[in-house]
Amino acid sequence: MKITYIEHSGFCAELEDVCFLFDYYKGAVPEISAGKALVVFVSHKHGDHYNPEIFGLLEKYPKVQFVISRDVRLKWKILEYREKGIDLETHILAAAKNTEQLITLTNGKKLKLETLKSTDEGVAYLLTYDEKVIYHAGDLNLWIWEGESKQYNNNMRKAYFTELEKLKDKKIDVAFVPLDPRLENHAFDGLSSFMEYTESKHVFPMHFWGEFNIIPAFLEKYPEYGEQIKIIEKTGQVFEISGI
Repeated sequence: MKITYIEHSGFCAELEDVCFLFDYYKGAVPEISAGKALVVFVSHKHGDHYNPEIFGLLEKYPKVQFVISRDVRLKWKILEYREKGIDLETHILAAAKNTEQLITLTNGKKLKLETLKSTDEGVAYLLTYDEKVIYHAGDLNLWIWEGESKQYNNNMRKAYFTELEKLKDKKIDVAFVPLDPRLENHAFDGLSSFMEYTESKHVFPMHFWGEFNIIPAFLEKYPEYGEQIKIIEKTGQVFEISGI
């Protein structure tokens, strides 16, 4: 599997016959072979996870499929494309929280799609394809803010660990998980808890707002995860993962 870090929480996961594009909002999308199925995921409506420009991919990849969280408003985009003679709705699957379904891709194969409830907006995605499991958290994270009340932060912990429990028995091949420096003293809490709860082989930190140094800082505190956590150093960085 080839993983390209695009920007922020945006990644492209490329397998032999399919590409999964997650939470694009800016940056260069890798060149994708016309022979591969392309599925674009949007976890929620925030501007750093969703850019309507993704629908422009239809020009180059007319069979592209979009899986978009239900909180994203699409009415005006659908009308815009209808005026161009394109039925955008036929390309879109709206993703609700806490659901499971099988999707037939344009290559004829099945994708098992599961969603979790975010602790912010929208959903997190858990994909199973050809016995490979990929997780993208979106904004599902342990958002403990210094200025919030004790009750708020306690509720946040409860909500986050409720979702982590759903991943406890999953063997995840590739995971994309927030590591947000804005949380200050609690910046590591969400990722460290995810690592403790799940069996994840290859984990890519994200949502770190260009502060790449937070990844080695995390590993300095948690060296036991050194073989699993991938160190991202720049936008456009490509990782080749063997055996997947």
